[in-house]
Amino acid sequence: MVMMDSKKIFLWPVVISLIGHAALIAVGSMVDMRESLRPAEIFTVQIANAWPKPILEPQKLDKPAPGKMPETMQTPPPAGGREETVHIGSSDAKYAAYLADVKKKILRIWQYPAGAYKNNQEGVVVVKISIDANGSLSQTALINSSGFACLDSGTLDVIQDAAPFQPLPRQYDLSRLHIIASFNYRMKD
Repeated sequence: MVMMDSKKIFLWPVVISLIGHAALIAVGSMVDMRESLRPAEIFTVQIANAWPKPILEPQKLDKPAPGKMPETMQTPPPAGGREETVHIGSSDAKYAAYLADVKKKILRIWQYPAGAYKNNQEGVVVVKISIDANGSLSQTALINSSGFACLDSGTLDVIQDAAPFQPLPRQYDLSRLHIIASFNYRMKD
């Protein structure tokens, strides 16, 4: 009989402890402890659809760096070749997967241009990216400037650095795909 009472003496504190811990966990999950934390990301770029209001002729910036293709130079398409132009965020099922891969490859190496960051420059850069059937970059062209040479050239440079891309899928039956993309540069507070 004494043995039974000693088991109850040890059992009650364990039961009370389990109930107390369960209550603390339940209350703790209801409180968001992250409210006072600032996000670690201090800037962002969003690559999105954008037909600029007026479609301008590609603008030449400065002389390209050695080994880089000038942004207005474009190799002619193969004779009889087909070309098509799409937005980077096109919802057309035919292009969606390929465009997502292009966007992902660019974002993987993208960095806010150092000069633009230092001077708190923000803006929207609209570019045309021309990709040949084999995935090589045929042209990068500035369609609408952000107003800041550092953002504009940084955008063109990152696209050139991301090349080459995957070859165009055979079902496209294209010799060249032109992609219009808008890079929205914003500094976060």
